[in-house]
Amino acid sequence: MKKTVIVIILSMFVFSCSNKKNRKNEITLFAASSVTNVAQEISRSFEKETGIKVKLNVASSGILARQIESGADFDYYISANKKWMDYIDSLQLVEKTTIKNLAANRLVAIVPLGNDKKLNSEEVENNFLNQFSGRLSIGDPKHVPAGKYAMQVIKFYGWEEDLADRYLPAKNVRDALLMVEMGEAEMGIVYETDAMKSEKVNIVYRFPNTACEAISYVGAAKKERSESLNSFLLYLQSEEVKRIWRINGFNLDEYE
Repeated sequence: MKKTVIVIILSMFVFSCSNKKNRKNEITLFAASSVTNVAQEISRSFEKETGIKVKLNVASSGILARQIESGADFDYYISANKKWMDYIDSLQLVEKTTIKNLAANRLVAIVPLGNDKKLNSEEVENNFLNQFSGRLSIGDPKHVPAGKYAMQVIKFYGWEEDLADRYLPAKNVRDALLMVEMGEAEMGIVYETDAMKSEKVNIVYRFPNTACEAISYVGAAKKERSESLNSFLLYLQSEEVKRIWRINGFNLDEYE
């Protein structure tokens, strides 16, 4: 009996040590949906370089922020909207000194593949609403940064009243893109980087940066930083990570 107890205690000790070892060789990355490809590529590259595993959680910035607020275990958070990062920071859930602008994006108007028309500035300003029938696919402005930026564009051009009952809100920007790919909507407003990756839509217009707030991706680490997380923060500054952002269409010029 005594020998059995000793074996159980030793097993629990080994299990505990194993868990600590696993936690040291693993981080959890929370990333906005619009940086899915970037997050996946950075994760693979980091794992290959360091042997540290990256668990990836992808959703809209708002959903991720709410998960963090509710106590979800994370190590690094990439938001597509500074306001959500500011919110998490106000709750003291990230290390303020690690908050950093990572990359920039812009909004574009898209149509299903097969429609090769390109719009000029005059057509957008004066006749955009007649360029499509049915509803306009955007991210849900209540939760999705891309949707909030899209609403800023709509207000910039004065389309609010005419589009009031024509929105097709999606739970994230990737779904907003999908609605246009599937032909469920004749027009959508999404991030340029997502549109560039799709083989089922055409970009018909690139909205000027002045039409909405600067679209910046902001990252930050949690307060309790492990050696693995410190390694990840250092890796984010590497030339390889900058290359990954750029080949996926993001702009880094103003942050270097």
